[in-house]
Amino acid sequence: MTGIERRQLWITVHRYLGLAILLFLIAATVSGVILSFARPLDAALNSDLFAGPTQRIDPLLAVRHLSKNRPDLIVLSFPTQLGARSTVLVGVAARPGAAALGYDQVFLDSSDGHIRGVRQTGPGFDRRHLVEGIFAFHSTLLLGTVGRWVMGLAALGWLVGNLVGIYLTLPVKGAFWKQWKRMWQMRRSSPLPRLLLDLHRASGLWLLVGVSILAFTSVAMNFFEEAFTPILQTLSPARPSLFDRPARPAATAAAPQIDGPAALAIAATAARAQGLGWRPAKVSFVPTYDVYGVMFTDDGFENYHRLGPITLYVDAQRGPIVDRDDPYFDSGGRMLSRALYPLHTGQVAGWFGIAIVVLLGLATLEMIGTGLYLWLKRRPMRVKARRAARAASAR
Repeated sequence: MTGIERRQLWITVHRYLGLAILLFLIAATVSGVILSFARPLDAALNSDLFAGPTQRIDPLLAVRHLSKNRPDLIVLSFPTQLGARSTVLVGVAARPGAAALGYDQVFLDSSDGHIRGVRQTGPGFDRRHLVEGIFAFHSTLLLGTVGRWVMGLAALGWLVGNLVGIYLTLPVKGAFWKQWKRMWQMRRSSPLPRLLLDLHRASGLWLLVGVSILAFTSVAMNFFEEAFTPILQTLSPARPSLFDRPARPAATAAAPQIDGPAALAIAATAARAQGLGWRPAKVSFVPTYDVYGVMFTDDGFENYHRLGPITLYVDAQRGPIVDRDDPYFDSGGRMLSRALYPLHTGQVAGWFGIAIVVLLGLATLEMIGTGLYLWLKRRPMRVKARRAARAASAR
């Protein structure tokens, strides 16, 4: 195969990979950009649930007030502090033996702790569930495991297509750096087809690292259990965790003997003793492992800056610390695993990172649009050339 034939082969691969994943990539990109604003969007759509008064009580008092007045439920999660004008969002479940609740989130007024509203989580397209619906569409096309695999394969095609596209910008002959420098530039005086080709190539080069990270993290998260985790555990095993043992069946889960605020106090004391300078942000009860997870972050609010939070696990029956999930002092494989979500969402660098991800999403739509335009523009010439070649061979 000559150099020209090899290059033509990779042009064909790049072209048809792009066409094969076109609709999936548009769906993932548009929904991903929207999800960058998931929290404020959910709060805006459901202001009756999320908007709170200016005066606030300690969330722990509100949670204890709920537990006292509603003995039929178990508190599964709650934040340790509130933002400005915010209600207390509490995850709940029916206590073993009690009637089903019909909801799993309770919103407590932050002035006195009374219930403002309730919600059952799950994807949907009404205002209560729209954000979760967009997330499910983004990750699985609302098709469950099959949809997740489809989106994972589309992400893999995206990653390979990016790398092939970079290869195609490399000069075939002439002074390498002089020729390649031209690929990074746009000439606004060029005719529209040439201008869009320049835009397509230059944006791919300038944004290669960011777009490739989005594509790689998409592949890894979509095939997390099937491929990514087994590979990492083979190459760089994480330290043992309490979650390595089988989970208890949900039907046999017992009610905790200590409450969430007590678990928070135990974890906060242990964190100080361990020299952890971060602040508690959220408390979650995990019934299938009979533990409370107390999340610690740099600012005391749930976030995924850098590698995300550190979590101390408290035995829900007896009270001692039974595990610590700390990606900053674990194997390289565990660090990479924990970096996937922060990198994919941009939260690794706070709001600056989220803004970068939004820009990368918009740039991806631009590359889709310019690539499709160039394919449509050149397709008649390619069809004509193939017909001429077939006619010549038939003589």
